[in-house]
Formats: sequence, structure tokens, C-alpha cells
Amino acid sequence: MILKLTPEHKTELKTLVEQDLIHNLQFIEYYPFLYNHDPRFGFYGFFEDQELVGALYFSPFNMGISVQDGIDPTVFKEKLSTLPSKFLYGKKNILTSVSPLPNRKDHPYSYGKLPIGKLADDVPQKVVQATQHDFSSLLEFYEGKNIQLEMKELLPHLIERGLVFIVKDGQKVISSALAHSTTQDFCLIGAVYTDPEYQGQRLAYSSVLALTQHLHSQGITPYLFFEDHLPHLHRFYGKFGFVKEADYLMLHE
Repeated sequence: MILKLTPEHKTELKTLVEQDLIHNLQFIEYYPFLYNHDPRFGFYGFFEDQELVGALYFSPFNMGISVQDGIDPTVFKEKLSTLPSKFLYGKKNILTSVSPLPNRKDHPYSYGKLPIGKLADDVPQKVVQATQHDFSSLLEFYEGKNIQLEMKELLPHLIERGLVFIVKDGQKVISSALAHSTTQDFCLIGAVYTDPEYQGQRLAYSSVLALTQHLHSQGITPYLFFEDHLPHLHRFYGKFGFVKEADYLMLHE
């Protein structure tokens, strides 16, 4: 049985997510949406014998599923086929089992971590932590970009928690990287972007380095994913000691 999840299901949902936490981190960023009535965000759960054994989160941009071992992911295929989220991503072995989906193509991704103790000693001079005064500039910076996060809804609390690092030219944001879906030990890095007019100055490197140094100083290991067929991304994240954990798929148009 598939049901829409409510705040009363949060404990069960967290228990399910934490059974494979490294591959379920993005669920965490959307936990607050259990408590609101915005129909664009939410969770569905699959129950067997009144136990939550599978879950799906959705938002305007993102969608993903998690199932206990032995549960067939195809129980969510109808939802995955009809929900309007732009991106669906997760472990290749799980998403292969629900493919094909209408109007979506499979794009291979690499998923892994930037382990503590593997960073260069470089000091990124131009990078600062964003403040709430930078919120409007960041929204403008990310507007129209292929960034897989709902910036208007998520940025304020990420800034408040010191998880957004930027480079500015005057008041203009020209490069940024952020962390989200943060636990005591892990997080996801995303939204790494540099204004094309300022490329070639290693600003993305500096932004990711400053962010990763900050996370490592707090004992947090960041995870991330990127398109597997792009050699420059392998080289870029290799500079931070990237260790691949799994093959992922991104399903979108």
C-alpha cells in the first residue's frame, strides 16, 4: 500500500533512510516539507504489514526512492512515472529496475566522497561564507542555471548554517558552492557554479576547497555526484581526493 506521508511518519521515515544513509542523504533536506501544505513537495511511503519499507520524496526539481533490502523498487513506478519532478537520481541498480520511465533518459553519474585528510593546504583567499545579505544576489546568480535545488526555499537556512561559500566581485556573486542534506557526519555538496565571464581563475576550485575545509573541520565528510562521462569533472574532484562509492543514474529529459 502506498500512502502520502505525514509528520506522524517522521520517525519511521528516518529509520528507513538511515538504513542506507550514504545513499539517502537528499531525503534529509526535504524532511521539513513533511510539515507544510505545499503540494509541490512531499513524501510517499510503501507499507507492508503496516511497516514502512519504502519511501519516495519529490519536489519541483528532485525525486528519489529508498527501499529496504528485498523490496521491489517497481512498487513506486507509477508514482515515478506521473510526478512532475524534473530530476530523478539514485543508485544505478535501483533505478535500472524502474526504467524506462516516460519522457526520461538515463544519464550515468559517479557518486562518492571527499574524505577527511585528503585536501591540499591551499588557502582560498577570495572565498567568504555567504550571509543573508547575499540571498538576493545568490538567487539572481543561480537564476536559469541547471542547478538541482530549490534555491528560494532552501537557501535561507543553508546560509544561516554557514553552508554556502561564495566569491564576489563587488556585490555580485561570481562563484559559489554549498552543502546541504547535512547530518552530524555527512552531507551533500552541490550547486557548484562560476559565472562564465570569470572562468579560468580557479574560482570553482577555491569555492569547493573552502567549503570542504569548513566541513572537514567539523568532522563532516561531504558526498557528491557528477556526470560520469565528463573527464574534466573527474580531474576536478580528483584534486580533492574524490573516492567513488557507486554508479548512479540521473533520469531526466
